[in-house]
Amino acid sequence: MAAKSFKFISPGIFIDEIDNSELPALPEEMGPVIIGRTERGPSMRPIKVNAFSEFVQIFGNPIPGGQGGDVWRDGNYLAPTYAAYAAQAYLKNSSAVTMVRLAGAQKTGISHGSSGEAGWQTAAKSNAASEATNGGAYGLFVFPSASAFTAAGQVMTGALAAVWYLNEGSLTISGSARNSTGAGVGGSIVTGSGVMIRSLSANTRVAGTAQSSSAAIANEFYAVIKNNDGNIVKETAFNFSPSSARYIRKVFNTNPTLVNSAITRTAQLKTYFLGGSYERHLGVHVTGSSAGQAWGVVLGLDSGSSAAAADFRMGFQAAQTPWIVSQDLQSAYANYEITNTSRVRRLIKFHTLDAGEDEMKKLKISIVDIKVATNDFDPYGSFGVEIRDARDNDNAPVVLERFSGCNLNPNSNKYIARVVGDQYLSWNDTERRHTLFGNYPNASQYVRVEINSDVDAGVTDPALLPFGSYGPIRMKSWTFNSGAVAGLPLGTAPDASGQNAWVRGGSNVTQPVPGLSQIFINISGNAVAAGVGDSYPLNREWFTQLKAVYPTLPLRASASAGGVPNPLDAYFGMDSTQASNNRHDESYSDVLQVLPYSGDSFNTAAGTEYSYLFSLDDLSSSAGMAGTGVAVWVSGSRAGGTSYTAISGTYKEVLDEGYNRFTVPLYGGFNGLDIRDKEPFNNTDLDDGADTTNYGYYSIKRAIDTVADPEVAEYNLMAAPGIWNESLTAHMVEVCEARGDALAVIDPSTGFYAETENTKSASTNLGSVTTAVTNMRNRKINSSYGCAYYPWVQIRDNIGNSLLWVPPSIVALGTFSSAQKKSELWFAPAGFTRGGLTEGSAGLPVLQTRERLTSKNRDDLYEANINPIATFPAEGIVIFGQKTLQVTPSALDRINVRRLMIYVKKEISRMAATLLFDQNVQSTWDRFLNKVNPFLRSVQARLGLTDFRVILDETTTTPELIDRNIMYAKILLKPARAIEFIALDFVITNTGASFED
Repeated sequence: MAAKSFKFISPGIFIDEIDNSELPALPEEMGPVIIGRTERGPSMRPIKVNAFSEFVQIFGNPIPGGQGGDVWRDGNYLAPTYAAYAAQAYLKNSSAVTMVRLAGAQKTGISHGSSGEAGWQTAAKSNAASEATNGGAYGLFVFPSASAFTAAGQVMTGALAAVWYLNEGSLTISGSARNSTGAGVGGSIVTGSGVMIRSLSANTRVAGTAQSSSAAIANEFYAVIKNNDGNIVKETAFNFSPSSARYIRKVFNTNPTLVNSAITRTAQLKTYFLGGSYERHLGVHVTGSSAGQAWGVVLGLDSGSSAAAADFRMGFQAAQTPWIVSQDLQSAYANYEITNTSRVRRLIKFHTLDAGEDEMKKLKISIVDIKVATNDFDPYGSFGVEIRDARDNDNAPVVLERFSGCNLNPNSNKYIARVVGDQYLSWNDTERRHTLFGNYPNASQYVRVEINSDVDAGVTDPALLPFGSYGPIRMKSWTFNSGAVAGLPLGTAPDASGQNAWVRGGSNVTQPVPGLSQIFINISGNAVAAGVGDSYPLNREWFTQLKAVYPTLPLRASASAGGVPNPLDAYFGMDSTQASNNRHDESYSDVLQVLPYSGDSFNTAAGTEYSYLFSLDDLSSSAGMAGTGVAVWVSGSRAGGTSYTAISGTYKEVLDEGYNRFTVPLYGGFNGLDIRDKEPFNNTDLDDGADTTNYGYYSIKRAIDTVADPEVAEYNLMAAPGIWNESLTAHMVEVCEARGDALAVIDPSTGFYAETENTKSASTNLGSVTTAVTNMRNRKINSSYGCAYYPWVQIRDNIGNSLLWVPPSIVALGTFSSAQKKSELWFAPAGFTRGGLTEGSAGLPVLQTRERLTSKNRDDLYEANINPIATFPAEGIVIFGQKTLQVTPSALDRINVRRLMIYVKKEISRMAATLLFDQNVQSTWDRFLNKVNPFLRSVQARLGLTDFRVILDETTTTPELIDRNIMYAKILLKPARAIEFIALDFVITNTGASFED
């Protein structure tokens, strides 16, 4: 502090300490940008990581592929994640990688039903009018036991139990139909869809089958799947007990890729796969049904040319919670409805930062410690937010993040948006860049918060607190009326043609099955005449309505449920555990899956509804009065006048009782990928693609454009391992050249396709040097900002204990990393010293090459500017070249020189940036020279340059340039060249010759 800054009043000694020894911040290390699939993580935006452990935490471990199992539930582990191996290879010896994880995106303006859409749909659609169908989605609806059919006028409520997706053919179930007396026994053994069939009992035999004689269990049925020719491709008994050998997910195909003939050999090819199965949902709605007592009906969920239930054509999207809503501030409970927004306000919802399905399966969110305002000066109450592991239970919560003392006051430092963060990126296809929205940086590594606009404007009542939530969106329940149809009184037999045996939509279906214009459930008391299909009757006089409920998550009913030691520690709201214990419910993720395409996954519309409505306002005492029993949740308690808040007339009562927490799920996330592909970004599809015709092509091009701006992401290398589409790899080179500060490492097209992308045998799918050379020459690339390698290599994955073939760009990146660690980045990343893959230069264990190159092969590749990966008897596997893709001979046709220039230009640009807006005078020029000259001398001393000169004076920065606000310098460089050819003359002389001559 200068003396004039002191305020001297009385005599004394004034001391201040001035620290000028602070070291300037070092620039962050640059590394490659890698584009490709990973196990999980942020999608379609650049994320920088500085260590492999950090990469694994964010993006997951590399996947070697070949891991089958329940692909629908567990995700795609069938194809290698080459990008993750590239990151692992580079981070072995360096500490910076920028990752862009691919997801399925589609170009703005692509209309639904046109080419270019992301996602998937079955190859064919159902025709629900008969069993003669041609694929689509089929649902099994299960209804309660026969005892429930004993009185006319009852509403039989059942549940959707499972959904199958068929590329062709039909799905039916087989078993006993009800007889004409409605007794449910002695009926014919039938097979059909659209017909109520009794579940299997211990002695049920399905006609014409070799059914096991072992005892059946509750909700067990027998399914028959046929192809378009009517041939049976699968028939089996199945049930919904995970411990049973006939558990539905054990006996049916759950791998969607097996329906894809382009990648699945005929012997393994399937015509169908099982989608979601809803074991806990079924257990809640169909209770007390032992073996042989439940009733099932299979319905095609699509209709005619419409494939609504099997249509998941849409781009990737992040998961969300439902709206978290407030308490009812009115003291009167009459006419209370949680959806009445004049009484109950929508407050907040959370979105995952990572688009896709992974986070919604692994995370749930709890609102905790809800407290009313404590004084008149601050009318806002407070609450906490916990980001929890979805697999935990309320007895032992696993809290990944906690935000305490949050509120809804926009002017507070504890405002929920400020504490958690509310920013997100939105891609603009016109400007080819992301736009940032939101006011507060994201403090959570998992979620951001969305605030109701009225809350954010501060115009809502300060007393409002999070008190409950809507449930995830689901298909609306449908009700089938069995009253008189087409003038027929109850119990009337069908006419001779059998046509009146069917009830068709219209007034008899209060909410049609989504996608169905007609619903076909046979309800007559007589057999159906020929020509109507293989469906059989159910005596309709035993019930008035069938109601089918679509899947939902269960809600905690009592504070003591699950054996919580202290009931006040119970989290009300959504429950992710099994009904009989505290273990995680594996069907949880199926309930959260995105709904078929509707244009909006998160708002109710025609055909959809909230799956539940929960509020602490509906908590009441199990003993009927406050303070005498543990809390129980019963829907409608407040409206019925029996809840804590209804009886007391204030919402504070339930909080005073100590029940101040609840849990909400995340749902609706979607990867936007075709789940029938092992490798969604396979080169076969990409080769036929464009922005508007193939979502994979568009997604990769968009990912490249995401990092095209040097001010968005800094890197010095770019790679998209495993992608060799010529248009996309050319775009990578063009972006790097336009930036001028990165080298694209591309994989050439060689005729080889990974086994996940075709059905060829390994012996006929090797690729060739000739194909690689021809394709590269035909491309006519002439740029020093790209390079390529050949062939593929086999590595060992020490994490997964697997062997796999990977594209050469992966080991090239690893070699760049290890080479600059061993020496400098301007040393050639090739040869036995720095390019020895067998010796570990790739950062991954390399075992062999896909093709052993001859000397002539290496010459042919090098002449086409493809760097060979050679195998030598003694030295092992070696990168034996370092050419760029520049055809014109110059120093820049070598990788070491191009990488030197990228480094030098970047560093000197940083130095120059510190002079912007300074005076354009000699002293400023001297400052520039005093930075640049020592830097270049350092590079020269480290063998990057043989000589250099920097000119910055009046000959470069002339008076005219000064008047135009320009400082102009010339930097002359002589890059050091690498030795690639060694000529040795061995001269044999006579005995008498003198070596001194």
